[in-house]
Amino acid sequence: MKYLKYIAVLFMTSFIACDDYLDLDPVGQIIPKTVDDYRSFLTTAYASATDHKVLTTYRGDELSLEEGAVGIEQYEDIFIWNDENPSPLVRSFAYASFYNTIFYANHVIDNKDIMTGEQEEIDQLVGEAYALRALQYFELVNLYAVPYHKTTATTDVGVPITTHYDSDKTYTKQTVQTVYDLILSDIDASENLLTTVEQVLGFNYRFSVVAIQSFKSRVFLYQNEWQKSVDASEAALEINANLMDLNISADMMPSEYNSVESILALEAVASFDIANNASISESLIASYKQTSDRRFEAYFTNVKGVFKTKKSGHDRFKCTFRVAELYLNKAEALAELKEQALAETTLLALAKYRYTAQGLEDYTTALKAMSLDDLKTEILEERKRELAIEGHRWNDLRRTSQAKISKSFGGKIFVLENQDVRYVIPFPKDAQISNPNL
Repeated sequence: MKYLKYIAVLFMTSFIACDDYLDLDPVGQIIPKTVDDYRSFLTTAYASATDHKVLTTYRGDELSLEEGAVGIEQYEDIFIWNDENPSPLVRSFAYASFYNTIFYANHVIDNKDIMTGEQEEIDQLVGEAYALRALQYFELVNLYAVPYHKTTATTDVGVPITTHYDSDKTYTKQTVQTVYDLILSDIDASENLLTTVEQVLGFNYRFSVVAIQSFKSRVFLYQNEWQKSVDASEAALEINANLMDLNISADMMPSEYNSVESILALEAVASFDIANNASISESLIASYKQTSDRRFEAYFTNVKGVFKTKKSGHDRFKCTFRVAELYLNKAEALAELKEQALAETTLLALAKYRYTAQGLEDYTTALKAMSLDDLKTEILEERKRELAIEGHRWNDLRRTSQAKISKSFGGKIFVLENQDVRYVIPFPKDAQISNPNL
């Protein structure tokens, strides 16, 4: 991959910029040695931000856009699924930036045996590097490949893999199964090394034991490995099962980095453009019982008759894993295992903190009357409500029904058909130029 050479230049440049804490040995070359040196290096990897979850929110069914809105040229073609001839002004989905982060993580992993310092600190750092690398591949394969299906994953085409930088190597796309095998291998390696059970506030952008269990819960859910997802969810909930009670206060959202629910606050999931220049779709608004669901007031604001999200590009809204998702993962997996009563109990454990007293009573009655299939549908609806504008919806649509979506824009109706090929995002043009194997 030609772009990896450019990343290598960035790699060296980042060290040159930090020569106040790194040794110069020999002259002109910067050689990291200590665990603190490599910690600074991995911090750069954590800070390699991508906005892919913001863009998939435009692509999904949570937003409504008006022609002429400020900045619309950046998102219009994403919003209407125009991948064939998009405007040159449209935002491009992240690709090289994922591999930039992978490059940093690889370097930490490759040098785990030579860095100096306390072994516990080294183990924690290397465990984070494995987890961070796994997360990048998980996001890549869920953007640029078909969803995981056990029967076809060994032949479905995924994304390129690099675990060691080699400027002379040609990187070809690996199968979806191969990518997931690497993700799970890295998660296992991380799990065996991480020593920090929970990160303290301010450092909760870093992986921890509870974060890696949360990650496992999600990966297994996407693979339809239901019991494994339940087990990982429960392991994470044993560490942190705290839910924010919106009946007490709705001044803070459960997804904020300093919420009791925060597990890993790393990824940008909303933006100032979404908050200011887009509105919430009618279908998302209609999914809430506005008088009894406390999330509606907490998540949205009415601006001149138009509902907008309160979540924005502010750093406090960064969110990768939080406790509510664990309850939802567990409930969905239990329902798929035909453990209907346990799935209901798990869902109600979350609903208790989201609905008014009367709303919870009504919701409980409704759940008890549902068939198993209806309950499965309701759990996905609850995911839509709970995780709104947090970067989950597109992947939830992809991995489940790949439902038909219709949008009105500029006086026209645009349709993403059921099982549409556009549920897979094409590789960016610059990535295809850099690597013809794409």
